[in-house]
Amino acid sequence: MSTGGKSRAGLPGWRKRAPSREALPLLLLLIALAAVFVFGNDRGHFYRSLHHNKISGQTLSLAANLSADHRFALYRSQWLTGDGEPAYEYYNRFPIGPYVLVRLAILPFGDDFPRAIHAARLLMLACFAAAAVLAFLALVRLVGDRWIALAATLLAFSSYYCLYYNDMVAADGSTSLFGVMLAFHGMTVFAQEGRFRQLLLKTAIAVLLGWHVIALAAPFVALGLAGELARAWRGGERPAAIAAAAARSRYIAYGAFSVLCCALLLGWNLGSEYLALGGEVPVTELPSLRSLLRRSGVSAPGVLFEDSSAYTDWAPFLRGQLSRIGVMASPFASAQFFRPDVDVVRWPPDSQIAAAFSAVGAAAFGASLAGLTFLRQRMLPATLLLAGWCWALPVRASAGLHDFEAMFYVGVPLALFLPALLGLRRLPGRSVAIPGLAVAALLAFVLSAALMGRVGNEGDAAQAHRDLTADFSAIRGTTTGKSLVADASRIEEQVRFPDVFWMLRYYLSGTFLQRYWDEGAWESVAAYDYILAPLDIGGSLTPRNRRTFLYRVSELPGLFDALAAREPALRGAFDVHAEGRTLTYTRSGCAGEDTAARFFLHVVPAAPGDLAPERRQLGFDNLDFTFADRGAAFAGRCVALAELPAYDIALVRTGQFDGGANLWGGGFRIGAPDLGRYASALAREPALRGAFDVHLEGRTLVYARGECSEEDTAPRFFLHVVPIDAADLPEERRQIGFDNLDFAFADRGQRSGDGCLAAIRLPEYGIARVRTGQHAGGGRLWEGEFAFPAGQ
Repeated sequence: MSTGGKSRAGLPGWRKRAPSREALPLLLLLIALAAVFVFGNDRGHFYRSLHHNKISGQTLSLAANLSADHRFALYRSQWLTGDGEPAYEYYNRFPIGPYVLVRLAILPFGDDFPRAIHAARLLMLACFAAAAVLAFLALVRLVGDRWIALAATLLAFSSYYCLYYNDMVAADGSTSLFGVMLAFHGMTVFAQEGRFRQLLLKTAIAVLLGWHVIALAAPFVALGLAGELARAWRGGERPAAIAAAAARSRYIAYGAFSVLCCALLLGWNLGSEYLALGGEVPVTELPSLRSLLRRSGVSAPGVLFEDSSAYTDWAPFLRGQLSRIGVMASPFASAQFFRPDVDVVRWPPDSQIAAAFSAVGAAAFGASLAGLTFLRQRMLPATLLLAGWCWALPVRASAGLHDFEAMFYVGVPLALFLPALLGLRRLPGRSVAIPGLAVAALLAFVLSAALMGRVGNEGDAAQAHRDLTADFSAIRGTTTGKSLVADASRIEEQVRFPDVFWMLRYYLSGTFLQRYWDEGAWESVAAYDYILAPLDIGGSLTPRNRRTFLYRVSELPGLFDALAAREPALRGAFDVHAEGRTLTYTRSGCAGEDTAARFFLHVVPAAPGDLAPERRQLGFDNLDFTFADRGAAFAGRCVALAELPAYDIALVRTGQFDGGANLWGGGFRIGAPDLGRYASALAREPALRGAFDVHLEGRTLVYARGECSEEDTAPRFFLHVVPIDAADLPEERRQIGFDNLDFAFADRGQRSGDGCLAAIRLPEYGIARVRTGQHAGGGRLWEGEFAFPAGQ
């Protein structure tokens, strides 16, 4: 066994291939990789769903909080305890390298959150591109053909998982992928030229960038050592000599070095976490160690996973991993079939698409194994092929949950396409065919990148992210340091989109978080200068903000006093103020029982056509809410806000209810109609006579009765509008042929002396005729029909 010496020569059976000298393939690779930057910038500065919000926000907060004050222990958030002391949520589970890089990327931008987030995304894209370049350079060394290396690299890196998650700011994303490819390049150089120190240096850097490199080192050591032992056995050496030489093997030394690097880094993490927690938590109870046991499936997943069997049971786990391999082996098509909110491991076992991609994955992995037999140098492609499984199997709970970790199966398509492309060199016309395939792979990569740039930027969530990013830039520009108190969970409920809390941890890095209204801890809040709330109750320090507002703590009582001094539109357990499109509910001397009951809010539009089709028969919009969603409490005072719809409103009914019974409530009008405006219509001959005369004023029906009692107004009015074109009806109404706009007098009517008047606006589409009247108990009390005037 010759690998124990100090020679820089390559390993037995390996020879350095002289790569083709054309610079064009490398140039084309760089052009293709530029596409991820071009199309990645169309994603709205990072506004993505699922792991993009949660993991990226968490990584940004960990990087922003990185400092020597905490012995460089990584923590996600800090808050105030009951006695006003700071506490920290430590998350020391990954190597520090990615967080240092992210911190350096965002540091120049301070509180300019959009640019800082964009810089972190560009860093991830740069790591992804560098990983692809390293893969290309390693393949060039393996096969000696730049065009084949180009085609295989682009096909492998154009998969859905690579292109969708390449900009996710994560310690186990593109930075770790770059580390894996850096180590793989070092392995290739070592195999050909024997440069062992270079391999060790690249591996040490890779470990600093992520744990995944250990999954690459494991098959490399196992396969390399097995090859050496097999060659020594075939050479006739005695077992004792073989064992002695194996002990001196560079593969053994490399494996020990890799484990030592990981152990030192993990020991640093656990030690700094132990010291940061005051040395009072047993080592076995450290959050990072418990997380490792959960992710490996050794201990119960607990709250980390809602359904642990979906990730730890072998059948769904293997099915999910094969599905992901199938996606990884489908460079362009997979981008068309997947949405970012779809995780293949959660598909039902009998799902056709799950079964199809599982079959593709099994076939791709089997074909990759078979393809190794056609290669002269098999160890390194086999190392790539097995690396994904070597990571997923030991941490199957984590690998099953995190679909983005499928990008570490990139070795499967590399091992799949490489022998296939090498086989084409034996065909006639290879000088044209192989470059042509490489160019086709380039086009597939660019098209896939373009398509990925349009996926996952959901309108509501993206707008909420934009609003919050701008809001917090203004907030951080107003206050600094630890003078800000907030409750991020309430803000998450207020803005209503997934995983915003993880982004808030980044926005609030360096500040305290506290649920001050739940605990009634106004005294500790009052010790701070500023308070953060998702309510614009007037006097805000950030009046241009959209979702989250900043206040001086000392000014809050005055703001509540100002609200209480205004004449409310409705008095009850809460006073209800109506200003513009905002309803403000206030109560002094507020306790928990006052806010426990749900609020009802029914909005009656002036035109029933403004309602959603399923609401038209009810005649109002149901905008019920809870205080937890819309309210905040300070110093025994409660306030809640509700936004009204943009359409013209006839009536608002609101209050609180519990178990179906109203605790308090009432109604009021917003912009109540002037009865005098219908005087001319009432002077004309009505379009229909009945218990109420029905007059037509433009597109408004006016119901009038001279002498009116409660018995006259109690029955419900029916109103059926038949359009000229049935296509103007909501789809569910087309079969019956009319719009049902029934209403109650309480919603549309007013009393004037002894008389009654009700008004309702008709839809804007062309109307053929109108049927209306009153009904009660299933029978009609009076009714009539008239043709709608042409051209009106």
